[in-house]
Amino acid sequence: MLKFLALGAFLLTSVPAAALPESIPSPPTPAPVSAKRERPKPCAQGCLNPIEAVTFASYLGDRAGVAGEFALPVKAVGFEKERVFLNSETDYRDRNCLTVVLPMATAKAIAGSADPEAVRKHFEGRRVIVRGIAKQVRIDFTDNGQPTGKYYYQVHLPVGSPNQIIRLPG
Repeated sequence: MLKFLALGAFLLTSVPAAALPESIPSPPTPAPVSAKRERPKPCAQGCLNPIEAVTFASYLGDRAGVAGEFALPVKAVGFEKERVFLNSETDYRDRNCLTVVLPMATAKAIAGSADPEAVRKHFEGRRVIVRGIAKQVRIDFTDNGQPTGKYYYQVHLPVGSPNQIIRLPG
């Protein structure tokens, strides 16, 4: 045991001490943070159009979705069970239709009203840019609430926050 203590004492005394600088540099000054956080410019890296979104989402099937920014015209607005559907085609069953799905509460926050006609007027005929994940969704035909075995697919782009969608002027 004494050998280890002597060896430890030898090592401690034989190692030169590190020289400290005369003054310690001050840490860098952080950049000022503005109170208002600026949103990134929409489509700065390019937006996907409805046909691209539908094509990519259809290719992936139910395995995954297509993440990105999507620019689309709102040609039709639909309502069902406290949800709002913004469709890129007049017929929501059209193969090339990209459907933005919003809870009514989110639509109300954006449009300023939960009245379906006010929401329709706010979006229909306008272009929107949406950030999110477009996924292929199976839609079953039903008869008296029971699936008939027939189905088709839509591509939905769910929106949960008003920050995900920008309505363009015009």
